[in-house]
Amino acid sequence: MHPVPIRAARRSQRTATRLTCARVGARNCLRRRVAARPMVGFTVNNHALAGRSILVVEDEPVIALQLETQLNAAGARVYSAGRLRDALYMAEHPALSAAVLDFRLGGDDSAAVCRRLADLGIPFMFYTGFTDADTFRHWPEAPVVSKPVESRVLIDAVAGLLN
Repeated sequence: MHPVPIRAARRSQRTATRLTCARVGARNCLRRRVAARPMVGFTVNNHALAGRSILVVEDEPVIALQLETQLNAAGARVYSAGRLRDALYMAEHPALSAAVLDFRLGGDDSAAVCRRLADLGIPFMFYTGFTDADTFRHWPEAPVVSKPVESRVLIDAVAGLLN
């Protein structure tokens, strides 16, 4: 079966991203980055995250690609993980500057990644639809940004981690 290009657009973010999947509705999309063309009105400070390496831990491929596009537009190098074990492996990357984490990863949560990043002294934030405040009390220094959010808010939150 040939890969099928899928176009995903999110009007609130003003971005367009293409995924290549083995079939329509496939959850295991190829992680190959496709140059996303910003739609009219998508503006981000191109140098806010220049030279920084950001780990994105997100299990939804469309959201992960949107985050990558937004962070790349701000000048960051992005490493992406969609599963807990991949995130734990990538957290060990020596050049990692910060991380953006979804708390719920399918049947897992990212608590183990949070503990590892904290041990390594790498700042992180949550970008999640999960809103149980009691869960996040273990990491009071980590900002919690609820999905969805405008690009500028996301970039400002990540830049705030680094300053």
